[in-house]
Amino acid sequence: MPWEGIEKFVVSDVEQPATFRRKAVTGPRAIRVPLPGPKGQRFIPAALVVQADVEVKAYEIHDARSPRAAICALAPLIGRRGGERYRVTDGQGREIGTVHRTGATKRTIQHTWWFRQPDYPDIVARYHWAKGSAKDVATRGKAAAARQAESLVDSVVDSLLLGGDDNGGGGNYVHKPVTWRAGEEEVALESGHTDQGVKTYTPKADWLDLRLVFALAVLRAG
Repeated sequence: MPWEGIEKFVVSDVEQPATFRRKAVTGPRAIRVPLPGPKGQRFIPAALVVQADVEVKAYEIHDARSPRAAICALAPLIGRRGGERYRVTDGQGREIGTVHRTGATKRTIQHTWWFRQPDYPDIVARYHWAKGSAKDVATRGKAAAARQAESLVDSVVDSLLLGGDDNGGGGNYVHKPVTWRAGEEEVALESGHTDQGVKTYTPKADWLDLRLVFALAVLRAG
């Protein structure tokens, strides 16, 4: 499966999800493309994910068609402040861009991970209420926090009454999509979930470097 130009992918070791009659079929951890098959949906590897350093989040991503060929690599930039930063390089060691973990003070208005591609605005997933003046953001932020607190109480009650996980997540939990934008308007990347809860990624901008998206997805997967 060619990695160039793929329209949707997941980061997973599952080739075929489990069914009522069949256990899950697994393989190496990879950037995988969902495709329909006679026995249900399959996830075909397009690029292999290799952890280059077990002590830090340093990875190499290799072309599944030629496992020795590195598509890109990502490693943390040591000694930086304001959140973690990761340098993404191509197979020849040239920098493609950077992936950033949002600092704690900004996580109330934007998603945990964002990235930067040279010559384009920062590609950030901001919460829908985090627009307008500082006063507008503060007002909407308080309302959002109140709704979140109310939702958490409801989920804990549901968990106690109906049975759920230890974190208060009931069976009616809904995964919310995430949208990364370049600047204020242009949609660059969208993330959703499969029926099994695995994160999916759908690049939207034709100028977007897929290797940066792969890096962000690998870091989100941990």
